[in-house]
Amino acid sequence: MIENISASIVAPVGPRRISAGWETATKVNGPQIAFAGDLLRGQRFRIGLPEHVSNFGRLPSGLTPQVVFETLRAANLTGRGGAGFPFVRKLETVARAQSRKGAVVVANASESEPLSKKDTLLMRNNPHLVLDGIAIATAALGAKSAYIYIKDKEAQVAVAAAIRERRDRGVEEVKVSVVEAPSGYVSGQETSVVRRIERGPALPRFSTERVAVSGVKGAPTLLANVETFAHVALIMRFGVDWYRRIGSGSDPGTRLVTVVGAVERPGVYEVAPGLQLSSLLREAGGSQVRAVLLGGYFGGWLSAPSGTELDFALDDVSLSERRLSMGAGVIGVLNRDTCPVVEAAGIVEYLAGQSAGQCGPCVNGLPEISTSFARIALSSNVDRGLTELRNVIPLVEHRGGCQHPDGVIGLVRSTVGTFADEIRLHKQGRCSALGSHRSVLLPASAPLGAMAAAVGR
Repeated sequence: MIENISASIVAPVGPRRISAGWETATKVNGPQIAFAGDLLRGQRFRIGLPEHVSNFGRLPSGLTPQVVFETLRAANLTGRGGAGFPFVRKLETVARAQSRKGAVVVANASESEPLSKKDTLLMRNNPHLVLDGIAIATAALGAKSAYIYIKDKEAQVAVAAAIRERRDRGVEEVKVSVVEAPSGYVSGQETSVVRRIERGPALPRFSTERVAVSGVKGAPTLLANVETFAHVALIMRFGVDWYRRIGSGSDPGTRLVTVVGAVERPGVYEVAPGLQLSSLLREAGGSQVRAVLLGGYFGGWLSAPSGTELDFALDDVSLSERRLSMGAGVIGVLNRDTCPVVEAAGIVEYLAGQSAGQCGPCVNGLPEISTSFARIALSSNVDRGLTELRNVIPLVEHRGGCQHPDGVIGLVRSTVGTFADEIRLHKQGRCSALGSHRSVLLPASAPLGAMAAAVGR
């Protein structure tokens, strides 16, 4: 049931948009940053439907497919799951591909990137905002089914409770099914999501056809990150001008980011694209920052020997100038006691064990890359390691059944290119953090391999 928005509702002002009303969201520093969720203390809080409506109002009436498509096109909303693809183009592709099977809508909250917690906190705190976005998308497409694909147990409970609450209060929407996402880095890949919804393994599927054309049971499928659906709900309530009031023309709106690693206040922050990275890290309590991993495990490194390298805006233009991207909205921080080459080698070892195991580039290539990279990190034979990487990477790159091997190679290249001085130290048998390194970016669940043992996880 789509109802008129209450006249008493005022659109959120400043960076607190998606995170408005969250329990820990009491701290706002300036017009570009809001603290949305603390990762150090347990957080169990869910906004119920009455409070959600009080915060944001009800969905407006008269949202025809044309209105939805035109509004989202004008807003220039991009996906928040990693690729940054324009959301309306996905929507239009699904609409054009519809057949007698109809369309399916899938909200992805698998958050298979180990460093990310933004989707988990969103679903634990305000699943109603995501359900609103799903309702808008299903109505615009005439979809008959929708799914939320989610890994975190507490978030699953919160979503299920929100769905029951809407049903009990007579909110008439398409049925939304909750599908549990298993652990594993590749489980969040879009074809893995589709296979799992179809009751298969959460592993990538070899297919040349896009999910938007042939997804769940062959139907055109709109698959997007849950934060993206939350933005849809807000844009359709408060309009394009409100959405674009923050950010730039090419990169409007806020985004949720997870800041982890060597910071005093690790957590989820809602930020505007104009915010400088240095300001965000100061807010998170980062000091003596040596390097930053932007975008997560498939992201890229930024070295900060003087600290001034962090003085740039977190917008698409500034990031692309540095050949970086926000990816899934992850910022991993290393301080000056940590060797980034050793840290990266531990991550590569973890990723080599996270493949689907379905094709040669992952099964054979990634372990070789990990072993060669470990030679560099552990100073066992740096020149041999570099030579092996030069030889094996061309045999693996662009040959996998999914993007997993290419993501690993991207991290390796970023590490070797960014930390050439550190690698020269390793050639001499030295390391800037030798004997004191302790990993801050490896997941606690990572198997204790050679690198994981070396970094003291």
